[in-house]
Amino acid sequence: MVAAIITDRDGHVLSTGYNGVPSGIEHCYIKPCPGAEQASGNTSLCEAVHAEQNAIIQCRDLRNATTMYCSCTPCFVCAKMILNTPIQSIYCLESYPDKKALEILLRRKISIYVVPDLMNAIKKVG
Repeated sequence: MVAAIITDRDGHVLSTGYNGVPSGIEHCYIKPCPGAEQASGNTSLCEAVHAEQNAIIQCRDLRNATTMYCSCTPCFVCAKMILNTPIQSIYCLESYPDKKALEILLRRKISIYVVPDLMNAIKKVG
């Protein structure tokens, strides 16, 4: 249960996405995919399309994207996709055990914030 939201510089929602398998594929809670047996952080055999990936592919105009809000920090594959967008800041509720992803994002100077109480922080701002 992972979600992602992409916003523009004014905080307007451009796109949303959630973690799930491609259309027509049984979800792994019904029929576990080969990735279900892998250690957390290793997504090489996972059949799910991650929330960040779904948010990116469903965004009508990525040129205006500046910020992503996620349930957890991105995996390496999602990090590489994010690097091909104008997104400069990522806010997450928790850390994902993929340190390689954080390294590549930080190398490009993407700001990553892990804010466990993100919902309350957003309510205070709004």
